Amino acid sequence: MPFVKKRVPGAVTLGVFVPCDPRIDAESRTRAFNIGTMTARLLSDELRLPDRTRPNVFHCSRLVDSETTADQGARELKEACAEALFIVPDTWFFPGKTAMALTAHFPPNLPLACVGGNNAPKPGVVGINALVGAYAQTGRLCPMVIGTTPETGLNPEYDEKTREEITDLGYAVLTAAALRGKRYLAVDTDSMQMETALNHVHAARRFFGLESTRESMKLFADMLRKGGGYDPEELKALRDWVLNVKFKDRIFNNAEEISRRRLPVYTGGKVRPPALTARDRRKIDEGLALYLILRNYMRDIGAVGGGWTNQLAWGSDRRGQPMCTADIAEALFNSSADHTGPKTVIPFATENDVQGLLTMLPYCYLSGGEGTLFMDFRKVYEPWEIALNIEDLGLDPELFRREAWMERGFVDGNNSGSASLDFADAAYLFNAVAYYFPGLGFSVAFVSPPGIRGMAGRLAYSDLCGLFTMIQDEAETQALPPALTERVCHASDYSWPHTFLTFDNIPSSYAKVGMPANHLHMVKGLPRRRWQHFSDYALILNHRWENTPEFREGIDRPQPMLWRLNGGETAAKMLLAARR
Repeated sequence: MPFVKKRVPGAVTLGVFVPCDPRIDAESRTRAFNIGTMTARLLSDELRLPDRTRPNVFHCSRLVDSETTADQGARELKEACAEALFIVPDTWFFPGKTAMALTAHFPPNLPLACVGGNNAPKPGVVGINALVGAYAQTGRLCPMVIGTTPETGLNPEYDEKTREEITDLGYAVLTAAALRGKRYLAVDTDSMQMETALNHVHAARRFFGLESTRESMKLFADMLRKGGGYDPEELKALRDWVLNVKFKDRIFNNAEEISRRRLPVYTGGKVRPPALTARDRRKIDEGLALYLILRNYMRDIGAVGGGWTNQLAWGSDRRGQPMCTADIAEALFNSSADHTGPKTVIPFATENDVQGLLTMLPYCYLSGGEGTLFMDFRKVYEPWEIALNIEDLGLDPELFRREAWMERGFVDGNNSGSASLDFADAAYLFNAVAYYFPGLGFSVAFVSPPGIRGMAGRLAYSDLCGLFTMIQDEAETQALPPALTERVCHASDYSWPHTFLTFDNIPSSYAKVGMPANHLHMVKGLPRRRWQHFSDYALILNHRWENTPEFREGIDRPQPMLWRLNGGETAAKMLLAARR
C-alpha cells in the first residue's frame, strides 16, 4: 500500500505494519490488514505538525508473518524513510520471527508503539503483550494501547476512547521523531545569569535530538543599525498591521504615568492613548525590524525555536549602547498570526531561557502547533490574601466564594511582553520603562480572557541525576472582578502581559513553592497522558505533586512495561539514560 495521503516532502514519516500468524485463514488476514490500514488512516487524519501539515503515514503493503516478510517489510519502510513505527496486530504472531525481526533493521532508538484491540478471536492482545514484554526484557521502550474494536467483521473501527488513546500516543511518537535533527537559535548568554536558563547543548541533543545554533548579539545589532536582513517594504506592511489593525487605539507611550496614577486601562476605564511621537515610531520600527531580521535568519538556518537575551548587554547595560527591546518580536514568534495572516508558531524564549524553550518546543509539537505562553511565575495569590483584597476593595466575598480562583488561589503570570497573542482578546503596546530598559521600545501587554484550559509547567535539569524533570499541572485562566484585576496588575508590572492561572489539582500554597524556576509556560490542547508518552521517549522524569493520585483512568497513561520491570518510571529512566 502507498502513503495514506500524498507524500509531503520533508515531513516526518510514520510507518505502520501488521504482524500476523502465518497459519491464519484468508478472511482473518484480510481483517488484520484492514485494521492496519484503518490505524494508518487515523494517524494521518488526527496528527498535525506545528505548520498544520499532516505527517506522512506509510502502511506496509504486506502482512509480516515470517522472517522473509519481515525483511521485505523493513525494506519498504526504509525506502519510505519511516522515522517511527506503529505495530498493529489483530491476531497472534511470533514476535521474534515478525515484528522484532523487522525492527532489527532500524536503529535501536527509533520510536516504537504497539496498538490494537482487546479481542478474543485469534487474539492480537496476546501478541501485543508478548511483543511489548519481549522488548521490555531487551531494555527497549514500546508503549502500547489495547483498546476496543468489534471482534468480528472485515472492516472494524476503533471506538472513540481508543481513537483518543492512539491519537495521544501518536502525537508523542510524532513529536519524538519530529524534533530529532531540528535546531534552535540561542542568541548570546542567559541574560540575567540564571542557572535555570542555561543552554543545555549536550542534554538537548541527547534527550530531544535537538541541535543549537549559538550566535552573538553583535550580528543582529549590526544588521539593525545597517537596516539589513529584512525587506523595507515588508516592514511597512508589518507596521501598518501593528498600528492600524492589531493594536489600533491601544498603543500607550505613557506607561510610567499609567502606573503612577494607577489608571484602569485593562478594564474599560476609557483611558485614551497619547499621540505617538517620532521617537516612538522609530522604536516601534526597530522592534518590528528585529522580528523580521530574526525570522529571516531562523528561516535560513532552519530553526524551529529560539531564545533572545533582551536584558543586560542588549537593552539595559548603559556601559554599551542599549538597543530596542525585543518584546514585540518574541510575542509574534509565540503567536499563530502576524501581518501575513495565520502562521506557524515558533516557540521563542525571552532572556534566552533555553530550558524554558525546551519546555515550549514539545508543548507546541504535542498540541499540533498551538501558541506557547511564556510568563513569569510572578506572584501567587492564596485564598486568604485574595479575601483580604476583596474586603479592602469593598466587594462582597459571597459573590465569589465558589470561583476556582477564590477556592484554590491563582498565579499572576506576568512577563516582559514576550507571551503569546493567542492568549489575548485585546492586546496593547506599552512603552518600555526607561530606567529598566534604557534602549526603550514597546512591550506587548494584555489580560488573558477566562476559560483558556491547558497544561502549564516547566522543565528543569539536574546534574545529580543527569535528567530533565517536568513539573506541571492542568490549569485554566481566570477572570477576576475588575477592581481586583486592576489591583493585581498594578501590583506587579502593568505594562506586561497578565494571565491569572488556577491549577486543577494543586492549591496555590503548593504551587508557590513548586516551580523550579522563575518562568513557566502554558499551551492549549495538550492532554496529560500525551505529555507522559512523550516524556517516556525523551526520558523526562515527571514530578507528582503532593496529595495527587499516581494514576487516573482516562487522564494518565499506564506505565510502560519497561518501567514496570525496572523499578518504576524514575529508576528505569535513569537506567536507560546511562545507555545514551
